[in-house]
Parts: sequence; C-alpha cells; structure tokens
Amino acid sequence: MGLGILDTFGLMGAVILAAPVALFGLDTFLGGDRVVGGAFILVAVLMIAAEEYVTKPTDVATDAAQDVASSVVETPDDEEE
Repeated sequence: MGLGILDTFGLMGAVILAAPVALFGLDTFLGGDRVVGGAFILVAVLMIAAEEYVTKPTDVATDAAQDVASSVVETPDDEEE
C-alpha cells in the first residue's frame, strides 16, 4: 500500500533532517575517520528508518479509525464477492 500525503510529508521531513547528518558522515568517512563517519551515516539511516517503521501515537489512532471505517463501509471489491 502506498504512502498517504501526510506520511509522504513526514518522510520528506525526516530525509531533510537526515541529509546533513549523512553528508557530514560521508565527508568524515572519506576524510579518513572511518568509525565516526560510519556512525554518522548509521544515525542518518536510523533517522529515516524510525520515521518509516516506528509506530507513533497518531498512527495508532489513524489505524483504529481506518479499521472502523472499513468494517462499516463496503468497498466495491467486497460487493463483488
């Protein structure tokens, strides 16, 4: 299932915040300090992964509302069966 508009904006925000961290890590890594550079790159990846995979309190409410709505409203696919 694709991302909604709010999920897309949230992911864009995470990428905007993680990009400078990743670039600093890449610059440090290529400058010779492999441990610190790799750590910053890892932090940038974790920032994006946390936005995508960690459940936030607003996600719980949204999922509950979608479950209730899907049980009340029949989609055209449900009607064909």
